[in-house]
Amino acid sequence: MYNNLQMSFVKSIVLLFFIYPTLISTNDETIIKYRNRYFHDIHTWHTITSLNGTWYGALHVLTENEQGVYFVDGTTNHSRIQNPFIVSESQSFDYGLVISQQDDFNMLYSLTLTQQLVPDPSRSNSRICVFLIAAERAACPYIVPVSFHGQTTCLWESVEGRGENFSIQ
Repeated sequence: MYNNLQMSFVKSIVLLFFIYPTLISTNDETIIKYRNRYFHDIHTWHTITSLNGTWYGALHVLTENEQGVYFVDGTTNHSRIQNPFIVSESQSFDYGLVISQQDDFNMLYSLTLTQQLVPDPSRSNSRICVFLIAAERAACPYIVPVSFHGQTTCLWESVEGRGENFSIQ
């Protein structure tokens, strides 16, 4: 009937495609779970680096028509990002941009980073950097950095095959 090689092949196929992976569908998004690791449909990866002190960051999707766009962190499980997150000179922050199949590049999101220079609740003395991030099409980013209060420098660079990296000073 079947020899041992054929049976081993069939067992491998069954394990690989039916036993190990699990598809999880929540709120119109599909996440693949394979051997207890989650793989979102991550479109691009980004790293945020501080060149001066500790900053608090937040990511927000600004276009209402993009329902399946969200952000995951750079940890092993790629958890959804919880705002605010912390970036410091000793600890950069990685995030992935997830775009569902029903969404397109007609989107806009913001990356906001704030640093309070001197804790004083009676006045605003924070340094702020806001990046407005969009794309006309794949691999064609349109990013507008805006800085507020003090000598804040907001920089970004494209990394081919990965995404864009951001740095603040």
